[in-house]
Amino acid sequence: MEQDKDIHEEFYFDYVRLLVENRMLHRSGYYLGASNSFVRLMTLTARRYWLAQATSEHITADWKVHFSIRPRDIPFAFNLLSELYYHMKLPVGLKARYPDHWKDYENEWPKHMRGREITVYILLYETTLKNNQTMLYSSKDLSTGKTMIDWTLSSSTTDIYAMHDLTKTDEIPLDRYLDYVDEAEKLLEQYRIESNGCAIGDYPIGKYTSLRNEKFVAIEDSDDNAKIRLIYPPNECGYNGSKDIRDLTKEIVDLKTYRKRKIQTKRIRMLVFIVIIFVTFVFLVNLF
Repeated sequence: MEQDKDIHEEFYFDYVRLLVENRMLHRSGYYLGASNSFVRLMTLTARRYWLAQATSEHITADWKVHFSIRPRDIPFAFNLLSELYYHMKLPVGLKARYPDHWKDYENEWPKHMRGREITVYILLYETTLKNNQTMLYSSKDLSTGKTMIDWTLSSSTTDIYAMHDLTKTDEIPLDRYLDYVDEAEKLLEQYRIESNGCAIGDYPIGKYTSLRNEKFVAIEDSDDNAKIRLIYPPNECGYNGSKDIRDLTKEIVDLKTYRKRKIQTKRIRMLVFIVIIFVTFVFLVNLF
């Protein structure tokens, strides 16, 4: 009975309607809704992941795929990408920015965030019971890191990700994200969605897509270098401003290369299949 209710519950991929109706929809472990200046498709795993990152003071890896979408195309692009995400059963979620000055919000998409109109999250598990580090920058030069520093968490005796019921098994192969990006870019091109240009500081992997690690960096106080605080990495810090050991730009290739590899893999599989058929045929002929 509960499963039938889940199947028939209203669930629509409609950016404008989600904004206007301000509802939270649910189906098969996925939630759709609009709040806090974003329209989202997410899972409960995403919720736990975001809570773990916040509790970790954003000092853990935070890699994302950014989709650059011309503002007027965002509603249709979100509809396309959220439905694709749902059908490909990826485990975290994605979000799209609100329109500027939506309703009574005084929101306006910052110019420095151009090219990050839609975000797809990449879940990476890590234990916080380790030496947590990030790059230190001078407030006078955000383009060049000074040195890696240790950062002691307030919950340093607790494995924060485990506390939020996250495990290594919540990660999925990075190829699944690339498969999604590949299909997503094809859809955006098919419907003639326009790119808004690659985000400054991001690592481009396709016409619409780029990678960035938004793990917080440390910055010295402009008046007192002894005072250090964590901040969202400014564009000047680049795509991996925290200099995290796990650099996904070394693991996720650009789409052009990825598509070539997929074609090569298909050809190899086809060749192996033909060889198996041939060997089997020869064996049967000799047998009789």
